[in-house]
Amino acid sequence: MMSSQESESDKMTNLPEELVVDIMGLSSMKTRAAVQMCMLSKRWNHLWPFLSALNFDLKEFNSGDPKQDKHSFSRFVTTMLNRRKAVNLDKFRLSCVNLWEKQHHSSIERWIIYAVQHQIKVLQLPVFSWCGSLVSKHIVACESLVELHLHLIDCSQLGLDIGSENINLPRLQKLHLHSQGLMSIDFFKNLIWRCPLLKDLFLESFIVPYSSFISSEILEHLTFKNCKVSYKSAICGTGDNMTEKIYCPSLRKMFLLGEGLCFYFSEFLSECPLLEDLWLESFNVPLGSIIFSQKLQNLTLKNCKNIERIYSIKAPSLVSFCFVGLIEDVVVLADKVGSISSLIHANVSLRDGSYGSSFLTYALNSLSCVENLDLCVHKLAASSQFPSIYPTLHKLKNLSICGHCFNYVLYMWKYMPNLEKITLWPYCQHYLWSSEGLNRDYALLREIMKCKKLKVLEVVCARFDDQERKLMDHLRKLKDPKIVISNKQFKN
Repeated sequence: MMSSQESESDKMTNLPEELVVDIMGLSSMKTRAAVQMCMLSKRWNHLWPFLSALNFDLKEFNSGDPKQDKHSFSRFVTTMLNRRKAVNLDKFRLSCVNLWEKQHHSSIERWIIYAVQHQIKVLQLPVFSWCGSLVSKHIVACESLVELHLHLIDCSQLGLDIGSENINLPRLQKLHLHSQGLMSIDFFKNLIWRCPLLKDLFLESFIVPYSSFISSEILEHLTFKNCKVSYKSAICGTGDNMTEKIYCPSLRKMFLLGEGLCFYFSEFLSECPLLEDLWLESFNVPLGSIIFSQKLQNLTLKNCKNIERIYSIKAPSLVSFCFVGLIEDVVVLADKVGSISSLIHANVSLRDGSYGSSFLTYALNSLSCVENLDLCVHKLAASSQFPSIYPTLHKLKNLSICGHCFNYVLYMWKYMPNLEKITLWPYCQHYLWSSEGLNRDYALLREIMKCKKLKVLEVVCARFDDQERKLMDHLRKLKDPKIVISNKQFKN
């Protein structure tokens, strides 16, 4: 009788060759593993030279001898490329962060040239400690590139090593650059101008040059992560003698992550009339900021500083609002967001609830129009667990709660007459039910089941300890079809 292992091997052997090549090419499988996979069957031995996606990673070579590992890696990549059939490349990823010695530079350059000559579409170079003529001659003049991910240790000489006139990326649609140092102004401008199809620009850890600006008719996604400005940014026309600014009339998604890039984004928004998603994280809000956009649908404010500097939020199409931060900050935003009648979804996570339930009640009252609310409070004053006044949420249909607001929210179910589903995280990482309160909370859950329109009460198991099992046993005794017990990871 054939063993199960032999049966599985036989099934794999019988897979169509086209499917095997697609599995190895479309997945994130490392090239070395793909070659080893081809060795499993004689029918597959001839397939690996036809791979259209190559993913080389030095970390796969870990014999314990770094010098030998680098030699083995270099030999493997060279051999693979030499024996590969003359078919075009869809994707080429080269991860060799420790391969920085000069004796390897010529090999790396040959590998890059090979990718360019084979009409590479997606090129990913996670970390390089040098750039020089390699980047100048080959990468920025690769006409077949559709997507480029480039991580350089220092880009301060990038504009000098690469003449702006040499940049030619006519098909590039997605550009992700991660580097440090001050990029030259001319290079920064031409990098955008000479990518006529660029729709997604991601800049990380750059020092954006003073007097630089971004102008693109078709750019749709723009991300600044941990970037800084060399002086007062003229990107949005805030310089005293500058008229240049971001001009992206087709931009739909904007992400500002980090404190370093602090410009008056309210001016920027006026130049992006189609903006739908705005994400500000760890962002130092400038004084007098106005979030104004007719098309804005999703707004995220996560751990931002100086929230009180937001003068107003005017987004008549806003559907989803996500806030992570201090409870006093969400109170500041309450009236500004609450006046938006289009709001349907709200996700509020508060790090400090020591101001008490009155602040929380005020904030939730401002969200009276939402239908879906995800609420987590990491800390709420003990005296505020059972307030005398609760918020009224007449439109709320779905409620997910965790953290120290658990008791607070469970007692306000009578003020949510249209509630259809409640998801409870009683043992999330921010809050653990006390054993003495178990019976009280169980009785409270039974009361919630009387809610007329309630269809589902989902209780999430995340710890699987004795205390949690006791609660689940209590709930199972109710034998109510509305109760659903599910297993999930801790809620963030």
